[in-house]
Amino acid sequence: MICPHCKSIEVVKIGYYFTKTGEKRQRYKCKVCGRTFVINPIKPRNYPEEFKEMVVRAVVKEGVGVRQASRIFKLSPNTVIAWVREFSKKKRSEK
Repeated sequence: MICPHCKSIEVVKIGYYFTKTGEKRQRYKCKVCGRTFVINPIKPRNYPEEFKEMVVRAVVKEGVGVRQASRIFKLSPNTVIAWVREFSKKKRSEK
């Protein structure tokens, strides 16, 4: 095992964690730099702009609540709020 941060081979196992899907993932800690890591980290999703616009339109124009939109689209409420703020900033800068 090699640390992805400092490339050291002095690495120890430090337990597991479970992903949202229930997958068990082994965690490691580097003895040199002290950072923790997993072998294949899960990358954040990149949603298409059309999908983001659809969610924001549901909240802003159609009056769907943030919590309800997060349940419908299977997103975190924080993500929905961030997208609404992002699109409102874009709208202001266009004017």
